[in-house]
Amino acid sequence: MIYYFSGTGNSQWIAEELARQTGDETQAISQLISDGPVAVYAREGASIGVVFPVYAWGAPRMVEDFCRSITLANGAYAYAVCSCGDEAGKAMRRLKKRFAYQSAWSIAMPNNYIIGYDVDSPALERTKLAAASEKIAAIAQAVLAHASVYDVREGAGAGLKTALIRPMFNAFACATKPFFADDNCNACGLCARICPIHAITMEDDKPRWVKMQCTQCMGCINRCPQRAIQYGAGTAGRGRYYRYSDNRA
Repeated sequence: MIYYFSGTGNSQWIAEELARQTGDETQAISQLISDGPVAVYAREGASIGVVFPVYAWGAPRMVEDFCRSITLANGAYAYAVCSCGDEAGKAMRRLKKRFAYQSAWSIAMPNNYIIGYDVDSPALERTKLAAASEKIAAIAQAVLAHASVYDVREGAGAGLKTALIRPMFNAFACATKPFFADDNCNACGLCARICPIHAITMEDDKPRWVKMQCTQCMGCINRCPQRAIQYGAGTAGRGRYYRYSDNRA
């Protein structure tokens, strides 16, 4: 089984491509734990993968919490794949304290963090996706062979970024207060349906963020069909990126 967490579809696409090429199945972590904590057991000979995006050089808290619920039998093969704009920092090494994988990879994917930066150019997006497709094929072969691989681009200052910037991001950069819907909102409710932590409700035909903090998955702002959701004053003029255009979470 391949478990994934995804906001705008990058990690979902990776997970589904890996599943297609390895004959495996996928399960969204956010859906699996929607009713509360779960226990996952990988038996001897089984293959279990976790796919997720890197946020501020660390795994999302939901992913780290989920990985604590996984028990690996002797002889199970475990691996992790993260998507990132460029570098993963020490995200994977930190995750191994919770999920004793044999192999790990990072894959550079198009930028979706439009709070901080604009989206990648169409040319760069195509280049990243083409390179990602090649890497997924190589990962699939390694998974089928139960190979031991560590192919993660950690980047310069990786330890400092993960140890210092990541906790600051979780503490101060995940506020939902700056989110709002402008007059382009047509009350479709997609944002509320896809939010992995149910931080959004619809009230008076407008989305309302009812939790103080979120995962910063960028699903709501990037996937809004009307581009009506903004985050402060900086996102109105920026593009939007999502790997899937349908209602999958």
